[in-house]
Amino acid sequence: MERYTESGPYLDFGCGTGHLVRRLSALGPAAGFEVSEYSAGQARRNAPGCAIHTDAADLPSAGFGALTAIHVLEHLTDEIAFETLATWRRVLRPGGQALVVMPDPAGRGRRLAGQAWMGFADPTHINLKSHAEWRSFLTHQGFVVEREGSDGLWDVPYSRWPKLLDAAVHAVPAFVQFLSGRMLLRPGSGESSLFVVRRV
Repeated sequence: MERYTESGPYLDFGCGTGHLVRRLSALGPAAGFEVSEYSAGQARRNAPGCAIHTDAADLPSAGFGALTAIHVLEHLTDEIAFETLATWRRVLRPGGQALVVMPDPAGRGRRLAGQAWMGFADPTHINLKSHAEWRSFLTHQGFVVEREGSDGLWDVPYSRWPKLLDAAVHAVPAFVQFLSGRMLLRPGSGESSLFVVRRV
């Protein structure tokens, strides 16, 4: 996050139980948004000192320099996703950035796994778009794509080979990207789409 965004305060949108909010708070002021009251309560315990909101209307306008949304949009209908991106535009300062991640049903992970792909395993994944479709969706809502990539292949095994051999063949690039903290892998090469977008 620090590598691809210029400054906080930081907002983790869809923060779950708050572990990423806690990590973001090491970089600067951080807050979370979570619709689940239970998860929001856990987030308040896991990220003490960070405001955890459950109503988007309570988020301050132009209050954040950067936002994360890790596996959020695939759980929303297009209509609610439009509203969500409008909220992001409201709460981000002009020039603010968002790191957005969602499963890629056109990615290599899906092609290798077929119908056993992890993106199909969660029945709440109601909005599975390809990388290109999400790119268009984001840009049509007033965001500029600054960087884009993939998380790589990590949901091994992808073959009938022994698991360690399968991981050595398929998962090494994802591991290298994770260790480097850089977006190295091209779009479509893994399980999920990664975007860094800027509010204009």
